Amino acid sequence: MTIRVGLCTISAKGRSLEEVLDLAAEAGYDGVELWGRDHVGDGSEATCERINEATSARGLEIASHGSYLRCGSDDFAADLEHELAVTDRLDTDIIRVWAGSQEYGDHDEDHWNRVVADLEQLTERAADYDVQITVEKHNNTVTHTREGARRLIETIDDERCCLNYQPGFSIPAAELEREAQELAPLSNQLHLQTTRERTERARAPLAEAYYDLEAILEPFLEGGFDGFANVEFVTDERPYREAIEADLETVRSIVSTGR
Repeated sequence: MTIRVGLCTISAKGRSLEEVLDLAAEAGYDGVELWGRDHVGDGSEATCERINEATSARGLEIASHGSYLRCGSDDFAADLEHELAVTDRLDTDIIRVWAGSQEYGDHDEDHWNRVVADLEQLTERAADYDVQITVEKHNNTVTHTREGARRLIETIDDERCCLNYQPGFSIPAAELEREAQELAPLSNQLHLQTTRERTERARAPLAEAYYDLEAILEPFLEGGFDGFANVEFVTDERPYREAIEADLETVRSIVSTGR
C-alpha cells in the first residue's frame, strides 16, 4: 500500500482552515491533520460538520485530530471527554495526544506513572468512540528518546495506541535511522519537517534535510505502514504554496516508488 501524504494545517497558522484546505487540495495532498486549536475551534457538532463538508468537498481526508490533550497534566481529566468527542465528530478515527512534560531519562517516576495511567484511561475510553491514539514523539515529553517512546507504547500494549513518529532536530542523523527502524512498527502516523543542520531552528525544504529522508521512510515502507506521512512545517524561504508543493513532491518521490 502506498503511504498517503498529508499536510498539517498548523503549518499555516495565519490562514483560515478553508484557505489551507484549498491549497492542500490544489497541491495534490491526500489529506490533512487538523490543528486542534484555531482550525478546530470549539469542536461543536456544527463546527465539525462544517469542517467535514469542507474537507470532503475538496477530495481530502482528515488524517487525524491534532489535539493538545496531554497525559500527565492537571488538565487531562477535564479535557479528555471533550477531545474524544471532537475526534468522534470529525471524519477521522485518530486523535493525536502528548505524553507528559518531562523528557525520558530526566523524568521522575511519579510523572511517568501518571502519564501511563492517563494514557491507559484514554485508550480504554477511546475504544468506546472507536478512535485510535497517536502519541506525539516530541521534545519535552517522555517520548523524546527512542527508549522512552518504545517503553511507553509497549507499556500500554494496545493496538489502538501507537506512536506519531517524527525525526527530531537535536538527534544525529545516524541515530534517527536507528530510531525509525525500531519505532516504525509502533507507529500509526508520521510527521515530517527538517532543518539543514542538526540543532538549527529554521525549517528547510525536505529535499535539503540534514538526515536521509529515504532511510527514515524505508522501514515504514517495508513494514507495510498504512497511515499518513504528514508534512508538519515548511520553510519560510519561499511562498507557502511553493513550499508545500515542493515537500509533497519530495515525499511522493520516495513513497511512490520505495527506496
